[in-house]
Amino acid sequence: MPVTQLYQPSLLQRQSGLHIWVRYALAVCGSVILVPLVLAQYGYSPLKVFLATILLGVCLYPTARNFANREVDLPAIPVLCLAYAFLFAIPVFTREPAVRLAFGQTAYLDDENIVAALLLSILGVGALLIGFYGFRATTLAKNLPIVGLHLDEKKAVVYCVAIGLLAPLLARAEDVLPEPLFLQLSALIRVLQNQALVAIAILGSLIYSGRGLVWYRALLYYIIGLTVLQGLANAFIEQAIAPIATLLIIRWQLTKRLPLMGIIAAIVIILFLSPVKQEYRRAVWFEKIPVDASSVDKAWFWARQASRYWMDTFSGQRSLVESTEQAASRTDLIHQFALVYSLTPSEIPYQYGATYSYFLITLIPRAIWPEKPEAGGANKFFAVNYGLTTEEGARRSTFGVSLLAESYINFGWVGVIFIMAFQGALLNLLQRIFGDGKPGSGGQAVYVAFFVFFLNGIGTSADILFGNVIQSLLLGCALLWWTRAKPSTMRPLETRLALPAEQLRNCSSSAGR
Repeated sequence: MPVTQLYQPSLLQRQSGLHIWVRYALAVCGSVILVPLVLAQYGYSPLKVFLATILLGVCLYPTARNFANREVDLPAIPVLCLAYAFLFAIPVFTREPAVRLAFGQTAYLDDENIVAALLLSILGVGALLIGFYGFRATTLAKNLPIVGLHLDEKKAVVYCVAIGLLAPLLARAEDVLPEPLFLQLSALIRVLQNQALVAIAILGSLIYSGRGLVWYRALLYYIIGLTVLQGLANAFIEQAIAPIATLLIIRWQLTKRLPLMGIIAAIVIILFLSPVKQEYRRAVWFEKIPVDASSVDKAWFWARQASRYWMDTFSGQRSLVESTEQAASRTDLIHQFALVYSLTPSEIPYQYGATYSYFLITLIPRAIWPEKPEAGGANKFFAVNYGLTTEEGARRSTFGVSLLAESYINFGWVGVIFIMAFQGALLNLLQRIFGDGKPGSGGQAVYVAFFVFFLNGIGTSADILFGNVIQSLLLGCALLWWTRAKPSTMRPLETRLALPAEQLRNCSSSAGR
């Protein structure tokens, strides 16, 4: 049987894909009609619910497409759009229309501003999808070079073991190195720390493709546990969730199953730890916890604080709504976007690209320019000018403007469409170059390790998200270069790994006969 025929979907697969599209269309149309009518009985604005439901439908389109077309690519855009749904659509149903400001004040938002933010979000996510899928269909995209970086399995596993041994040392780099030297090497140290996620992607691909040995799984869980602990020790929940998200993306790609339980587990961790996050950060950053305390001790301290908090909640000392307030506010970007819309440009003028100015200097290494400004100017501008904090507060805490809001702050609704479309095309370009190798390839592992931070980056500024992406991807591939397989050991048909095993067996039997 010719190799090209292996990739032709069967009649059964086409029928299954059609059924998925029909179910998706019925679910979206039914929800758009019924959900506003039902929730109107409970005081919800029918128009806001209608638009939020449409936004949900738009965000779920890539997931439906992934399963209907049995796509073998990394499910990057489906995962990204699920994050957009969680941050921009769901809060309409779960949060009051308000944003907490500095000095304990609250900005209550009119329905008009929220409706406008929902319309702009639909335009923005739609433009992102058009940019992503539109660029993928172009001749340029089809002719881009691919950093497949096919790995020698034994060398790749040795690399993962080395990363597992090196990770604890890198975690202590800030405490050991002099501050000026650490700042100069900070970008390189972050890339090296990020290799833990690369190792998780490699090991996950080996295990879920059926090629992993028993001890690979033990190594995988060791690296995941170590990375989670280090994220908790640094007081950043996002760093703790990143290794779990990396494994879930690889599992989705290779098993063709949506990892709902893993997603729910990640949400539970966020809800459990978030209420005492600020208290824990003060303890870590202002040395209420001993400097030489281990990552386990710090993580255990955070868990104890969170346990006491939730025990007080369930004993009636505070309401459940109050307990989930902080976590919910961090995952509510639609009302934050509505605040931006209400004040721009009536009180705060358009910035016309000023918050993107960091890209002019992003390629200059900090080793050459030690005083190079830090990324994140857009976040500080947003937090101070839109009343979320003061100048002093912006130096102590971080606030995310979100990619959608930043595009509006600069160019209004035109910026939402064109900048989001450009980001979609750029994301597809990066996935095409680095993420289109066979499952388990080095380029794909490096791309996944970058992409998990893109998910959290939805709620931050473009300079933080894209500022060092090229350097990170290229350096990540360079570190894996020595693990590549020799051309003489590479089998042309290894790409069949992405096909269902049963189909491969049938093809092999037919060829034998």
